Amino acid sequence: MRKVVGCTVLVLLVAALPASATPVCPDEPRTACGGRIFPEADTSTAFVQHDIGEYEDGINALERDHPRFVKVRTFSEFLGKETLSAGDREIFLVEITDFQAPEKGKDAVAISLSVHGPERAGLEGGVRYMEDLARWAADEPDHMLANGTEPDSTELPVSEVLKKVHLYLANINPDGWAAGDIQNGGAFMRGNANGTDLNRQFPTMGWTKVSGRPLPMSEPEPIAWNKVIRRIQPKVAADLHGELTSAQNAFADMMYPAGQWNPVEQAQQERAARHMQSNVERYFESDGVVLGDVAGAGAEMKPAEYATGYDVVGYDDSGFMGDWFTEQIGALDMDVEHFLSHMVPNSTWSAPLEKAHIASVRGEIESLMVEAIAMDSVRPRLRLGKVGYLFDARVVTKRDGYGGPKPPEGYSPQGYRATRMAYFRDLSRRTTVPLRKVWSNEVRRGGLDGLDTFVIADHPFPRNSKGGKPDSAKMVRGLKSFVRAGGNLVLTDRATKLLKRLDVVKGSAISKKIYGAGHINIEDFDDAYMKKVHTTASQTYYEVPLGYQLDQDSSPHWVVTREAWEEAGGTTIAYIETETDVGLGRIEVGKGTIGIFGALLPQPTEKFDHLYGLADYAVTVAGGQIFNNMMAHRR
Repeated sequence: MRKVVGCTVLVLLVAALPASATPVCPDEPRTACGGRIFPEADTSTAFVQHDIGEYEDGINALERDHPRFVKVRTFSEFLGKETLSAGDREIFLVEITDFQAPEKGKDAVAISLSVHGPERAGLEGGVRYMEDLARWAADEPDHMLANGTEPDSTELPVSEVLKKVHLYLANINPDGWAAGDIQNGGAFMRGNANGTDLNRQFPTMGWTKVSGRPLPMSEPEPIAWNKVIRRIQPKVAADLHGELTSAQNAFADMMYPAGQWNPVEQAQQERAARHMQSNVERYFESDGVVLGDVAGAGAEMKPAEYATGYDVVGYDDSGFMGDWFTEQIGALDMDVEHFLSHMVPNSTWSAPLEKAHIASVRGEIESLMVEAIAMDSVRPRLRLGKVGYLFDARVVTKRDGYGGPKPPEGYSPQGYRATRMAYFRDLSRRTTVPLRKVWSNEVRRGGLDGLDTFVIADHPFPRNSKGGKPDSAKMVRGLKSFVRAGGNLVLTDRATKLLKRLDVVKGSAISKKIYGAGHINIEDFDDAYMKKVHTTASQTYYEVPLGYQLDQDSSPHWVVTREAWEEAGGTTIAYIETETDVGLGRIEVGKGTIGIFGALLPQPTEKFDHLYGLADYAVTVAGGQIFNNMMAHRR
């Protein structure tokens, strides 16, 4: 449920008016800035200004004061040729590391600060944390940095972190920022000088929106950022944003990007989110952020929460920077939406609100820097019992034709060879007992002996090992025998249709529904299927990387009517969209169990525009954890 903006926030925003300067204090004395270059929120009177040189002077002062730890370059200098925004502005890259330490072996961390002009939290917090790091490194080398306060969190001295991490920070939309300068009218712009939303410009996998807005990589800023990022090859990245409301009632809504993650990457993403949440909470406490001062009585806000982007903002899209970071660059990415860093308040400064934003961003960047060092220790071993899966040899490939609409002129689509079977291959590499690949002709009475769990994902009757049609009747007899003898049969997506052949419910009770994102609505978080699943979870697969469009709903979900399911003795754990449609549940049959999961591993599609390839699978952290729980059965 979304909360209305707290009454105290509105009063503060109405009362607070932009002043003539922030101030920023590049030169001594810095009394007006509380001894800092970039003052704390309580000492500031406006957002950092762009065109009058506040930002440039401030970051250059940081480099001048701390040359061992700070380097400032324009994109033009970094790339070796003039590289400007659409509005002919230089774009600055700030680097923080110990430049006296060997560069080889350092982990690069890239942070995008406020790509949307009105969403100032990233930039305001970013410049202050840059200064924090430089001052600590110079004056307090034993100051401890942490990725969180969880039992598995890591804490290291800043001196050690900067010997191992090279931090890069940039705002790639100086045009949208400069529009909010007081001298320029004081109204930040979401897009660049061409009016283009730069966070829809990146070459992300799967469905590509090719109408109604500029095509990907058609604006100078993302083209330049792509070159910078590919040169530095970040291990960890983030894109920091703002939101008008928070579905999770949080000041910082951490968002998983969309992508194809193997079990190690899923575990790393989950840990990064969990750590970052606790680190923001720590910074709220240490910076003295009082929620009541910002949110107002009864707003029930909390410092931070995490979920997928769909679960946070209510939509997905193609071209997101964060998705590009993880899909094309291979970085662990965590994007953040900051409450009330948006069209409201736009250029109106509220010290209590910006204090919360700054504390959030400090906690986020610090968490990611330490996570870059600690994440290599994440090596999950999944104890799933003896699991087999029905193999489907079909692939979706460009080799037999691009499929879908004709690509736009000048675009040569990337190649792809996609199959959801890759999920089981990747899963098997992290299980204590390797998964067993089973062809359709092996599914017969006795053919599944020795297995605790057998999974059929999407297609219930794929071709056999010789390429022929399977004997579906023999397969059904084998499945019935397996379940009645105590086996655990897991059916996902279209395979839910097998419930009819297995005599569980009538065919009329099973249907395919089309929605905008792969999701379920969880009713019972105490169920065994929900073990270790975070309570914000809803989305179970990312539709865009698989090629499903969002111009209109296209993502498949398979459901069973609740009445038929529960009348047959089934337990409902989650529904899909309406409470009458069961999307996740289980039923006991004989000595065994049948579990259904209607939205997890659909086959990728070529039906829609897909300029940058297709993912094999796009299971979310929550979807993967639920699936693991479903396969944890042991006889």
